[in-house]
Amino acid sequence: MTEDPLIDVTRVSDKGQVVIPKEIRDKLGFKEGTRLIVVATEDAVVLQRIEAVAGKIRVRELMERIKSITSKLRFG
Repeated sequence: MTEDPLIDVTRVSDKGQVVIPKEIRDKLGFKEGTRLIVVATEDAVVLQRIEAVAGKIRVRELMERIKSITSKLRFG
């Protein structure tokens, strides 16, 4: 059984920056300088640690995983 996702609200600054809430950063181990891959779908942006996907998954497979996750979040 998978854990429920952490959900929080943030906003985009005038410089286009987004703050990842502390609870989420802590859970995922994101520290200053952590490199993330940014993937945009029709209605979502997904950030994933580069090391987590490097050499393990193709972009198309990543997009399918993202669509599945956003669908689950949308429809419960």
